[in-house]
Amino acid sequence: MAIDFFDCNCVTITSKKIFGIYDVPPAALDFTNDKIWIAWVENDHEIEVTFTAIDKCINIPWGEGERCEGMITYKDALIFVELKDADGGKWPGKARSQLINTIRLFKRDASIAAYARHYGHIANKQRPNFKAGGKNFSQQFEDATGGFVLRVSDVIIIE
Repeated sequence: MAIDFFDCNCVTITSKKIFGIYDVPPAALDFTNDKIWIAWVENDHEIEVTFTAIDKCINIPWGEGERCEGMITYKDALIFVELKDADGGKWPGKARSQLINTIRLFKRDASIAAYARHYGHIANKQRPNFKAGGKNFSQQFEDATGGFVLRVSDVIIIE
């Protein structure tokens, strides 16, 4: 059975200028309490964006592997988001693997044809400016996902 990545029970739509994403779970948007935000979203042009919680919301069998927290879609952009709140350990590699697996499942059961811009985004509350292995880390992600661009930052810019 194909995974429904657009389950309406997991979707929040907003055009707010500033908001955050935190991991309840499932991941959710918040518009008032920036202390709980793991990723900060800047939407200066107030574009309508759709946030879909994936982990612990979309019905994905556990045998399909780990998945990221959610995805943001708007206009021609598709952004898979992984949230972390960790200072040490191997969180960058784990986050990248979760994104890669989720993108693989999405490409298998949905279509990326409607989106010209494809991203994976890792946000870590404790390491907001972490440089995750430089170009090699990002290139491995791009190769594994068939062209998705990896961003590592606590800020997601809607453009």
